[in-house]
Amino acid sequence: MFQNLLQRFPFRKLVKFVITGGIALSIDAGVYYFLTRCEDFYYLWARTLSLSVAIVWSFLVNRLWTLHATEGDIRWQAAKFIIVIGSTSLLTLAFMHIGVTILNLHDFSVLFAVAVFTTLINFSGHLLWSYTEKGR
Repeated sequence: MFQNLLQRFPFRKLVKFVITGGIALSIDAGVYYFLTRCEDFYYLWARTLSLSVAIVWSFLVNRLWTLHATEGDIRWQAAKFIIVIGSTSLLTLAFMHIGVTILNLHDFSVLFAVAVFTTLINFSGHLLWSYTEKGR
């Protein structure tokens, strides 16, 4: 049973998702760094903007390269993608607030730690729901 599960697990898609996510995280961190260190944005506003830029890039690359989901309705896929990523983004902002404001941790430490956690949630949500056919 376990061996059958391992054979069916989409490792190639997971690797592509991690690569795509790593680049999205770099975009996210770069925009966040610029806004907080160069433009003096409040960290939660900066995080919201940096996540938004990374989300758009991530949606397009995951659709075209990671999951090859070009057959479905892009509007329906985008709506489901936004629900999944929006949920984990809110979770990210909550953890940023707890880590930075309450626990006084370094903002980049929290940013990267939370990214690892949310990657697994996002991969599952996008693979199993975001890029599936309408009605599934």
